[in-house]
Amino acid sequence: MENRVIIFRLGSERYGIDVELVKGIERAQKQSVVRIPNSVPYIKGIINLRGVVVPVYDIRSKFSLEDIPTTDATSLLITVVGEVILAIWVDEVEGIFEIESERTFPTPAIVKSTETRYILKIAHMEKGLAIILDAFHLLSEEEKKRVTDMIEDVK
Repeated sequence: MENRVIIFRLGSERYGIDVELVKGIERAQKQSVVRIPNSVPYIKGIINLRGVVVPVYDIRSKFSLEDIPTTDATSLLITVVGEVILAIWVDEVEGIFEIESERTFPTPAIVKSTETRYILKIAHMEKGLAIILDAFHLLSEEEKKRVTDMIEDVK
């Protein structure tokens, strides 16, 4: 059995997300992010995506990576996580890959915690390891509620 994932980079690190959860990829430069002061941690702001207000998730901040300037490769993965549409800010999208199940492994026990429950599994790929993310756990339940409330307030 194969897993289809979109592989993206944050610096030199590689991550993946189930292709079924990604509804589109947008260039970050074309999107004007409006900052929302005192909002949910890791939310960079909001964008207007074809008439829909979408929060922008700063995954670099979530993973304690330093902020870097936007480049031509910087992209937004438009995902649907439960009831929430979320744009995930990434450094670069490598593409869609089919990963054989035998090339994936469970998250090592030493890494598992409530703070890392967004790690679904690890994939061995040609160019090294990729951490496959569980998009449903990127935001805590409280953060999902706050994001939903924030979008309602902006409408």
